[in-house]
Amino acid sequence: MLHILMHSLNDTIPMLPFLFITYLLMELIEHKKPDLFKNILNKSKALGPFIGALLGVIPQCGFSLIASGLYLNQNITLGTLIAVFLSTSDEALPMLISSPENAEIILPLILIKIIWAMIVGYLIDYLVSKKFLKNYHSIHNIHDECDEEHHHSIIYLAFIHTIKVFAIIFVINFLLTFVMESFGEDNIRILFENFKILQLPIATLVGLIPNCAASVLLTSLYIDNFLSFGALVSGLMSSVGLGLLFLFQTYDNRRDIIRILLILVIASFSIGFMIDLVGFNI
Repeated sequence: MLHILMHSLNDTIPMLPFLFITYLLMELIEHKKPDLFKNILNKSKALGPFIGALLGVIPQCGFSLIASGLYLNQNITLGTLIAVFLSTSDEALPMLISSPENAEIILPLILIKIIWAMIVGYLIDYLVSKKFLKNYHSIHNIHDECDEEHHHSIIYLAFIHTIKVFAIIFVINFLLTFVMESFGEDNIRILFENFKILQLPIATLVGLIPNCAASVLLTSLYIDNFLSFGALVSGLMSSVGLGLLFLFQTYDNRRDIIRILLILVIASFSIGFMIDLVGFNI
């Protein structure tokens, strides 16, 4: 149990500065310079999925958290959020970089994630602009349940929100780690080996687990030849770190969250399916 506790802390503590930055940005946008921030972001919306895909591929969880916060305030588009989520790589890239024998996979993986994230991001924004996708997005006020918060500084407010959300995410992370430890990595390997036809959907669902263990496990399974390259890509595409968990905790528009989740799953599964269909492997 102590091992699980320490593992959960190691997974969650690095997100603290990013959580704080996310809430600080939200406070600045809401209270200090709302028009300035909105004008800058509105002017750059056309480049949103492009910039989001490039930033998301950097191996950390911070950009998915910040993107979620900006999306809550309607400062980035749905397509930009999806682009960041799809390109986020969590711990997979550092793990591959640390294994020289797998160096040839790094560049194709990065390029696929960036290009596919941009394509899906711009497609989503196009469908929303043409009304093919309904705009379920409703602006979220992080102070709806806090009547007296306007008396405090934005740093204090950002700190309080950070601690509250951090505590909840830590508990969820602890429970997920406990479940994964109880199920056992060997059992997961057996599952992938015996049910190869289910590799793509299973890898996609495993990637959704908001824990770095998911991306590490998927990468390890690929290195050990238990997983196809397409399944690895699907799993890493759906592995958005803590950004999605942040939305579930903070955003009260459940219909929009479900839509984001479905887009993420369909986009992640589709690219993996196409890769395996053409027989591309490394």
